[in-house]
Amino acid sequence: MDNVWSIMDLLFAGAGLYAIYAYYLLKTKGEITTSILMSKDVDIRKCKDIEGYKAFVAPKILIFGIAALLYGILGLVNSYVSPIPGALYASAMVLFFAVLVWFAFQTRKGVQMFW
Repeated sequence: MDNVWSIMDLLFAGAGLYAIYAYYLLKTKGEITTSILMSKDVDIRKCKDIEGYKAFVAPKILIFGIAALLYGILGLVNSYVSPIPGALYASAMVLFFAVLVWFAFQTRKGVQMFW
């Protein structure tokens, strides 16, 4: 069972890095990584205000990326370095999943506002 959690922690950390990279691409090159932001059904070319969408979604991607990366690292530390107290680890889990749900609602809201 510990291996499953370790794999999940790696996936969370990887998702965090991917989201931070998507933020970097958005801010530096203006590229929108659609796989993390919207379903494949949404046509990016039909956006009413692409710059407005970028400004709306950029901080949200960064917040999600940092939260996922930190949660994944915390889980790996818990598994391989030193056990994290249960209350702290549970609090981090609740906080991360709250950020995850918030991010999902915000990306949906962004699509509704700008398409």
